[in-house]
Amino acid sequence: MASIQSLSSAVLDNAKQYSKYESFLHFITFTCAASSIFLNGNWLYLVAVIALISEFSSWLLSKSTSSKKSLGQELIRLNIIQKSYGSDMSVDLAYLKSKVTKSEFNKASSFENSDYYATDDLTPEVRLVEIIQESCFWSQHLYQACKQRAITNSILLSVLIIVLIITGLSLISSDANYTLPRLALLFLMFFPLWNGIDKAISFGSATSKLTSIDQQLSASKCAFPHLLSLFAEYNVVTSNTPLIPQKVFDNEQDKLNLLWAERVAK
Repeated sequence: MASIQSLSSAVLDNAKQYSKYESFLHFITFTCAASSIFLNGNWLYLVAVIALISEFSSWLLSKSTSSKKSLGQELIRLNIIQKSYGSDMSVDLAYLKSKVTKSEFNKASSFENSDYYATDDLTPEVRLVEIIQESCFWSQHLYQACKQRAITNSILLSVLIIVLIITGLSLISSDANYTLPRLALLFLMFFPLWNGIDKAISFGSATSKLTSIDQQLSASKCAFPHLLSLFAEYNVVTSNTPLIPQKVFDNEQDKLNLLWAERVAK
């Protein structure tokens, strides 16, 4: 039987795949909008339709991505509680499992990891603190890397959009027949940029909040109500933050393993 941890990883892996498709659809939108500057006639209207369809499809897909991410985060929450307190989560788990697809069940075994959390303390509250701290440590570093990536991509996209707009305006002024569709497509070019800026802001905010939670847990021994409050805050932050791309995780994994080993060795 698949563990809660492996199920959450399988579900979130699917969410990451959906997110990749979203990015690809944004790329199609941007490409159509950029190429429209140099087109006219039926070709211009064709790429306008393609851009609208791709952006609308991306919006619909984002709903599925969000749903999968929420399910994955709920499974992570249950996994942390079970790992900390050894609680019987059968009722909640059965409800969440009903939302897991057959394909996700099938690939869950590839994500099994008995050492997913490093803690081995016997006290439940201490285990919960150590699990939250480990999660905060990894997540806030990965969020910071994602923030830098989103900022870099947004800057590059902004420069490209400015160049395309300057080129487009010069063409629009000399070809008034197709002004409206070109302006509409130029407007669509901003959707991928807004998406990148929104992600950068979300990752930056989440980094600060998780650092604060980690520091509060490290400062002193938390009373039980305060500990649960911080756990709830951790869940809210991670649930409302965009997915970490697999490429970012793979690039940072070795470095973070070393940093975490140094931290717990002190």
